[in-house]
Amino acid sequence: NRDYTNRMDSLTRRRNHKIDDYMHKASKYLVDYALDNSFNTIVIGNNKEWKQGSSMSKRANQSFVGIPHMRFIQMVQYKAQNVGLNVVLTEESYTSGTSFLDNEEPTKANYNKSRRVYRGLFVSNNGVKINADVNGAYQILKKVFPNAYADGIQGVALHPIRVSVA
Repeated sequence: NRDYTNRMDSLTRRRNHKIDDYMHKASKYLVDYALDNSFNTIVIGNNKEWKQGSSMSKRANQSFVGIPHMRFIQMVQYKAQNVGLNVVLTEESYTSGTSFLDNEEPTKANYNKSRRVYRGLFVSNNGVKINADVNGAYQILKKVFPNAYADGIQGVALHPIRVSVA
């Protein structure tokens, strides 16, 4: 195409290399974290066609669809396999609107989106606040391992930590 210049090609290549570099570092961090904490399985929530028909703003959607999620999942899978870890992919339905703290199963019957107060904050039935992504992650884990928290949830983290991998 005559409209695609060498400069555009260079910028695209540079962007792709940066994304690949970051994804390799992040996937390595995740696998190393699992090994350091004696985990034998990594659970990843995955929605088919989650980029199509998203209800995000135009600007947020432009950023989201440019992230190669499946590429990241593949990197985690092959790195985990190389060190003997299992990777389980599962769908995420009803995990963001059901409460981990209230021991709710992530099902349609328990789904109540109004408890997700705003982006990043989920409030349980008894008023305890938890990061919405952390709540969703625990619920995804419960989908794969229903008895993971059969002995209670004392000591679970309610807020994420920020890590630097770059």
